[in-house]
Amino acid sequence: MRKALRLEEEASSILKRLGGMGALMTSVDKEGQTNVMTIGWGLIGRSYHGNPMFIAAVCPPRYTWKLLEETGEFVVAIGDESLREATELCGTKSGRDTDKFKAAGLTQIPSIEVKAPSIKECRINIECRTYFRQQPPHMILTPEHRKKPIGDQHTIYFAEILGVYSGYEEEEKG
Repeated sequence: MRKALRLEEEASSILKRLGGMGALMTSVDKEGQTNVMTIGWGLIGRSYHGNPMFIAAVCPPRYTWKLLEETGEFVVAIGDESLREATELCGTKSGRDTDKFKAAGLTQIPSIEVKAPSIKECRINIECRTYFRQQPPHMILTPEHRKKPIGDQHTIYFAEILGVYSGYEEEEKG
């Protein structure tokens, strides 16, 4: 059974995890092929049409970028320390040639609001739909990033948070 969570109550856990070992981002293409990658930062903001928003950046060479461009939906999944190895693996392999869910021992579960899957093992799953995307102007990039070709620069995805849910929980026994 999935439980709805309050973003305001989970925000510090989310930001702590993003600033630590990172979080997982799932995505899906128009044919239903899924992927999971590690993200090291994201922003939570208020509000888009009454819903909070999540901002993430993904660069075009990443497989996830292709999926986000096709569907615009993603889930940010927040795990605990027990998922450190899985999070590291998802940040070092490409979904083009590896089923990272299987390789990392992660279980895909249907999301409630979007087509991208949630992750059963993650305590928090933030379901998002992109409403705007932007490649930053070259002049605001760090000197390190300016060295990369403009086509390889991150796209910034602004997404409406449609819901925040737990992974599956055990049914209470009566």
